[in-house]
Amino acid sequence: MKKRILTFLIIVTSIGLTSSCNKEKAPAFDLVKAKTDVEDRAKVFVEALNAKDSVGLANCYTKDAKFMQPNDKTVEGRTNIQMLFGKWMKGNMMNITISTVEVWGDENTLAAENTWTFMDQSGKTVDTGKSLEIYKMEEGVWKLHRDCYNSDMPPPPPPPAPK
Repeated sequence: MKKRILTFLIIVTSIGLTSSCNKEKAPAFDLVKAKTDVEDRAKVFVEALNAKDSVGLANCYTKDAKFMQPNDKTVEGRTNIQMLFGKWMKGNMMNITISTVEVWGDENTLAAENTWTFMDQSGKTVDTGKSLEIYKMEEGVWKLHRDCYNSDMPPPPPPPAPK
């Protein structure tokens, strides 16, 4: 009886070892490719903003995204973000460039540090700054889930006190 149990344990162990050696490992997350994907998404964002395409721009965001601009309340949801950018685009919207500094994260969530520049129609720099963005995979692409930015320029002076 003991011999049968020992033989059984040896067979089960051998099968377990053999099958574990033959299993294919899931590919490791490729952060270099993820950075390229984020840079490609930034190009889509820049093209939409510069073309004054609020729908295309809003589609760069997840459905439950948050856009956190300086000196204002957080704008929540793709629809509200589209409305905000639509209002901006009706005015004298400037062109933007974005450069990705660093990307980190995993297959679920990525964070990106960027620098950006706004230029007027003549190409003169009007504002520069930085941003931190959180990306999530939605509809098969990385989309902005949280977007927070601020300017490198000093804040405007306060309005004069009433007399």
